[in-house]
Amino acid sequence: MIDVGVLLFATVAWLAVLAAIALAAQRERIPRALARHPLVLALSLGVYASSWTYYGGVGFAQRHGLVFLAVYLGPTLACVATPLLWSRVLHITREQRLSSLADLLAFRFQSPAAGALVAAFSLVASLPYVAQQFRATEQSVRVLSGPGHEEAVGAVFCVLLALFTAFFGARPSAEQGREDGLAAAVAFESAAKLAVLAAVGLLAVLGAFGGLGGLADWLGDHAAEVEALGRPVREDSGWTSMLVISFAAAFLLPRQWHLAFAGVAGGRALAKAAWAFPLFLLALNLPVLPILWAGTRIAPTGPADSYVLLVPQLLDLPWLALAAFIGGISAASAMVMVTAVALANDSATHLLLPLARRTLRRNVYARVLWMRRGLLTAILVAGWLFHRAQPSRGLLVESGIVSFIAFAQLLPGLFAVLFWERATRAGFIAGLLAGIGIWTAMCLAPLLTGMPGLDPAWLDLLREGADHGGRAARAAHATSPDTWSLPTFVSLAVNGATLGLVSLLRPPAKAEREAARLCRRREIGPSVERATVAASVAALEERLARLLGREAAGIEVTRARIELDIPRDETRPTELHALQERLHRNLSPLVGPVLARTAAEAEEAHAPAAAPRGTVSGALTEELRWLERRLARGETRLVGAARELDLLRRWLRSVLAQLPLGVCAVGSDGAISLVNRRLEALVGVEERDLVGAPLDRLPAPFAELFARAARAASAGESGAGAEEIEAHVAGRARSLRVHRAALDPLDARAASGGVVLLVEDRTEQRALEAQLAHRDRLAQIGRLAAGVAHEVGNPLTGIACLAQNLRAEADSDEIRARAGLILGETARIEAILRSLLEHSRTGAVSSPGESPRARVGRVPLAQVVAEAERLLRLDRAAPHVLVEQACPESLVVIGDRRELVQVFVNLLANARDASGAGATIAVRGRLEAGEIVVEVEDHGSGIPEELLAAVLEPFVTTKRDPSGTGLGLPLSRSIVQDHGGTLTLRSAVGQGTTVVVRLPLAGATGARRGPEAAP
Repeated sequence: MIDVGVLLFATVAWLAVLAAIALAAQRERIPRALARHPLVLALSLGVYASSWTYYGGVGFAQRHGLVFLAVYLGPTLACVATPLLWSRVLHITREQRLSSLADLLAFRFQSPAAGALVAAFSLVASLPYVAQQFRATEQSVRVLSGPGHEEAVGAVFCVLLALFTAFFGARPSAEQGREDGLAAAVAFESAAKLAVLAAVGLLAVLGAFGGLGGLADWLGDHAAEVEALGRPVREDSGWTSMLVISFAAAFLLPRQWHLAFAGVAGGRALAKAAWAFPLFLLALNLPVLPILWAGTRIAPTGPADSYVLLVPQLLDLPWLALAAFIGGISAASAMVMVTAVALANDSATHLLLPLARRTLRRNVYARVLWMRRGLLTAILVAGWLFHRAQPSRGLLVESGIVSFIAFAQLLPGLFAVLFWERATRAGFIAGLLAGIGIWTAMCLAPLLTGMPGLDPAWLDLLREGADHGGRAARAAHATSPDTWSLPTFVSLAVNGATLGLVSLLRPPAKAEREAARLCRRREIGPSVERATVAASVAALEERLARLLGREAAGIEVTRARIELDIPRDETRPTELHALQERLHRNLSPLVGPVLARTAAEAEEAHAPAAAPRGTVSGALTEELRWLERRLARGETRLVGAARELDLLRRWLRSVLAQLPLGVCAVGSDGAISLVNRRLEALVGVEERDLVGAPLDRLPAPFAELFARAARAASAGESGAGAEEIEAHVAGRARSLRVHRAALDPLDARAASGGVVLLVEDRTEQRALEAQLAHRDRLAQIGRLAAGVAHEVGNPLTGIACLAQNLRAEADSDEIRARAGLILGETARIEAILRSLLEHSRTGAVSSPGESPRARVGRVPLAQVVAEAERLLRLDRAAPHVLVEQACPESLVVIGDRRELVQVFVNLLANARDASGAGATIAVRGRLEAGEIVVEVEDHGSGIPEELLAAVLEPFVTTKRDPSGTGLGLPLSRSIVQDHGGTLTLRSAVGQGTTVVVRLPLAGATGARRGPEAAP
């Protein structure tokens, strides 16, 4: 015997170890990658193996032979059906943010009553199973330490489990949905019970038989007993029905559903767990028969349910007996804790919170937390009280079988969710109630016999009704010793038939059809035809405040906005839809998915009954934007054809992003659906701020331009069109050509598919075209000037010679004077011809690949300006002006000194002619951004704004006297450009003109090297 104090200490110490593991996982002391590993999920699903398996499996094998294998083969078959069942359930629960089977059924049948019925039934159906764990624990204490102390240990065990579960199962709002700690503790418990049970089986063979040879000899001597193990399977005495209910229990039991679908595991983890979980059950199943045979040999009169403890005790292995006791504590505690957490969440979501909405408006986080903790404690205490009130008789597994049959009643409803869109809420509720009634009469009532406080006549009436209803079936199974086949098949047959018949009597409502479509489809995303989005963040917060109160609503909305980086003044439907979905996700762990969806979504009463075609079109457009947003963020994992289509979508988006044209798709609702990078650059706004925004959010001129195109599309103007505008974008003049094409409707119900706009930036092309045209004009003028100079030059030379001869030979002063006038005008004409010839050389267009002519050398600009000033003073007929030069000697360019002198002579002459006598002309030079800047400023009459660009063209002059040829500025600009620089003008009428010359600095990038130029 082992002292009860040792057992109690071992219980407390074991739960303390579990608490340490759970706390380490919760605080991420255990790496998250390890805590969420698929093998950890598989081990946590091992909570399926409760004390029924650990202790009762041996007794079940003794009574029913190899039928006990069906308890493990059923989950194996369920895992084989993972692609058909588990994966589809996981897909639906992830997409719709559903955490329990009651949530799923309430969503599918659009009925809070269905959810409440399932939650209440789950609570009642789980009590016998929870009570079984307390019975097994007290029974193990009685076996190891004798009678008299088991009740106290059971009570302490209940209190410790309540404290552990309340702390790790009900978390504060900030940690809702993060149950890594509980899952890690359960996985560790599964590994521990597997190790202990394997050790007991191994040492049982060694201790009772001396090894495998002794076991083989014993089996040969007891061939009849071995043959009897297979008889129930051959005769199908409970084999098929046990496969059915264990198949259903593998994922319909609250603890199994909670760990498989409500946790953080994804599709890949579940797929790996689907093969690891059956292997775990197989390994756990292997020691059962060796322990049974060892117990039969050394304790033939002992209870088989206790062989796991009796065999080590009788083999004088107290340490192994204590380890076996701890393994039993692990099996019982894991089952009780996870079941209590799942039931508490369901009860709070579907039973208490809908009745206590007003109480949530103040301090909602604390109230929900303590409500869940209270429910957890109440469930554990109710299970312990049920055990204390229930007479302890029969096999340990009987209570578990009653719960297995109960949860099998949910199987028809789940199959309807996954495979039959025609099923209705009335059919589901009627079928479930019929199944519950048969289960109560045929399973629960016999279990309650002898329980104090219940009228025996009422229980007898229930049993008699069950016997009368199943008399024919009992006659057919008179030789079957099992107690579960008849209630299993009768209840499921009545349940399924009622569901089908009632569903066929009346078609499903519109909301049910939509929910069925969402449950059956494999693509991602909720339907925006159903989801109504708030008009603004403030409206969403106001709606949420009706449930949570203003303070909590503000906290939740702010939290969701920060997570999604959404501003408070956001009005785009796509972003508000994302905010609404994030609120639903964040609130689901707090108040359950049903209330969370009710609080986050708009009231349907405010929506029109029948949407017009334009509204339908807008909804479809919004759905496209929503799906594109989710795909871009990778919020949903795609497989198969959906994954291949997404790869094609990504490739097309990449092609679209690299297009040199700006692309903007505008939906039929007038909001932007798609843009590419080029359009982002053009409008100066990022894509995340554009998609979903109305057109008036765009900067000018795009808002009006795109609005005109959208109006044209909505007015029914089919086909394509183009419009060209000149606009200032980001402070720069741009030439834009906008092509428009109407899109076909997305759906037959839609009036329009929207419009796509292609924005072509033709600014550089226009500039190049203008430059080429300008050069072509200069070339033409140059050729004309050269021809004119040649044709005029010859006669002019003759005239000059004749005039000189006439002046030399004439005797009259008057004749000589007139000859001098002829020579002067001839010289003037010659000067004009020289300007024409010079312009023809500098203004010619270079052929492609032709480099500018070589420069003379390094030219200090200060010397160039000084020389130009001296030449200017030689014209004594011109008014005298003062030139103030401020050009540092360090400003040196590589160029032709003669040409540069000519530039500044022209600029100074123009400034002098525009100013009066005695005026001051300033010449300032400086270094700016690696280049030389020289400004020639006068305070003369100035140039009208409309002529600023024209005066740089040949033969355009503002001078009133005939001395102006209009070639000085064009010639100067050509020379400066030939030197790699620019010449620009700033002028105001009456205030003067400033000519800005920019030239590359000698030695800088782009400057040419050469020898020092001679003065």
